[in-house]
Amino acid sequence: MSELELIRRMAESIQKRTAEYLSTHEDYDQILSRRPTDVTRRFDIVAEEALNDMIVEEGIVARVISEELGERVVPEGKEPGYTLVMDPIDGSTNLSMGIPYYCTSLALSNKVSGATFADITAGAVAAVWGKTFYASKNNGAFYDGERLATKEHPEKPRYVLYSFGVGPVPDNIIPLVEERCLVRTMGSIALDMCYVAKGSLDAIIDSRNRISGYDIMAAALILKEAGGILTDYSGRDLSALSVKASGISVVGAANSTLHSTILKRLH
Repeated sequence: MSELELIRRMAESIQKRTAEYLSTHEDYDQILSRRPTDVTRRFDIVAEEALNDMIVEEGIVARVISEELGERVVPEGKEPGYTLVMDPIDGSTNLSMGIPYYCTSLALSNKVSGATFADITAGAVAAVWGKTFYASKNNGAFYDGERLATKEHPEKPRYVLYSFGVGPVPDNIIPLVEERCLVRTMGSIALDMCYVAKGSLDAIIDSRNRISGYDIMAAALILKEAGGILTDYSGRDLSALSVKASGISVVGAANSTLHSTILKRLH
């Protein structure tokens, strides 16, 4: 069993079990706790518990870093062999409002302590519509069996698509948006990033300083393995960042030319 098969199967099972809960419980979007910038809903905990169950069922031991339940070892009291980084539901506001654009994001590293973005060896983003983006380090990225490869599009001077996170659009980028871009804000940073890898979006900018490692860990590997570029807002590579990093802003693009153009406008 490969790590990629494992992580893909787990992400898809978590998404499926969450969907089953949603279809049978009317209280799925009940708010259980509040944080300064987010809330925890019942379906978030259902997904977290599904991950715990999957770890036991797969017969592995993992250090888990996730959005809702934080850092833990599952099963408790044993020596972990993996680090798993999960956002149980990325796009939870969409889910709570009945908008079918959300996913489960799960990434794996063999390093059980002090793992960084560079240490992620497999990642999967399982979408609500039943298909999955996935990648393993140095082995490419895929969507439902189709290999992903980003491209240069010099013939698209008017159709470059940008997806912004919620928040103020940076002043320096407004002229570029007005001149040549169609803007889409979809509500799931992981899926948006995967769609850059797929070629449906050309670039993504999230300027909120609110992204955490678990939000984008799997999608960052998928974009990189498809040939895309992802950095922080200053153009610095994310490889050295801890999987527990937070307060990140990102610039991602399908190719280095477009990425450089965005950075020049930003700075």
